[in-house]
Amino acid sequence: MKTNSDQFKSKTNFNMSKKLILPFLLIAALSGCKPDEDNTPQGDYETGVFISNEGPFGTGTGTVSFYNRTSGSVSNNIFEIVNNRPLGNVVNSIEVHNNKAYIVVNNAAKVEVVNVADFTSMGVIENVGTPRFFIGIDDTKGYLTDWNSGIKVIDLATNTISSTIATGGTGPEQMALIGSEVFVANLGGFGNDNTVSSINTTTDAITSTLQVGHRPQALTVDANGKLWVLCSGIQDWTVPANDTPGKLVRINPTTKTVELELSFATSSDHPISLITNTAKTKLYYSLNGGVYEVDVNATSLPSSALINRSFYNIGVDPVSGYLFGSNALDFVQNGYVVRYTLSGTVVDSFQVGIIPGNFYFN
Repeated sequence: MKTNSDQFKSKTNFNMSKKLILPFLLIAALSGCKPDEDNTPQGDYETGVFISNEGPFGTGTGTVSFYNRTSGSVSNNIFEIVNNRPLGNVVNSIEVHNNKAYIVVNNAAKVEVVNVADFTSMGVIENVGTPRFFIGIDDTKGYLTDWNSGIKVIDLATNTISSTIATGGTGPEQMALIGSEVFVANLGGFGNDNTVSSINTTTDAITSTLQVGHRPQALTVDANGKLWVLCSGIQDWTVPANDTPGKLVRINPTTKTVELELSFATSSDHPISLITNTAKTKLYYSLNGGVYEVDVNATSLPSSALINRSFYNIGVDPVSGYLFGSNALDFVQNGYVVRYTLSGTVVDSFQVGIIPGNFYFN
């Protein structure tokens, strides 16, 4: 039986997966040298890049890979090797807070908590519905988005749920912490939402709910302190006439107002992934087999791609400044991560687990 995460991923990314397979069957032909691949745990994961690999849809287990910036080595399946048990299905995301890594396992309805230095288990947050993303608030509190019920407030001392916040929208996805408030994109889960909510992290009360485009799924903050929201738009496989184009929206988090809306050209344009460069002066997103770059002061969307290649997800390493792109291949075999300069030149590539998804740069 497909999980919530499986159904969402397979529906929204099926068109992208078709583009992924053919261009990357010859991944070894990419220019640049591959980093050394070493599946033996290094014993120190405090400085490097974590990759959450979802694992095969509905079966098996997801994994976590680690790229060591200093040695250039790659360690795969580090949780199971260190703790002698699998993570479970589906590994959606990973976040580090207070020297602990929080690994969100969607289908298993849990968050695994590990010591980031050696990846030994420190506890499990269980029975959390359909978890998507975690964010640390302070030393005692974290938030976890749950498609079933809203935001789970996590007591970090006991790894338990202390309360639940109804976001005012459905299917909460990514979050961004700005000052004393968390902004959350209400994707809609299996349906369609078009709102972004803000939460006072002291009182856990909703302070605003703003309308943006359909299916807001990614958030990032720029150098000016403005919040950017990437909305993928409605993609109705049964009735394509219901499709709506994606939008890139800028919000002033102080006044809680929408300052700018940039709509994509056609109803078949459904962008995914939104990140910034290290200086937070440029935005990057994926659309129709390409990665695009936008200046944060721009008032229009670019017409040509920076990188002509499809990715399942993208990230920018704030230390090296390189762009990381995850390639899920056929969603059955182990995937790859490809690194680029921000001028669009390939640096190298390395193999990770099945369906590499999200990155955490530590």
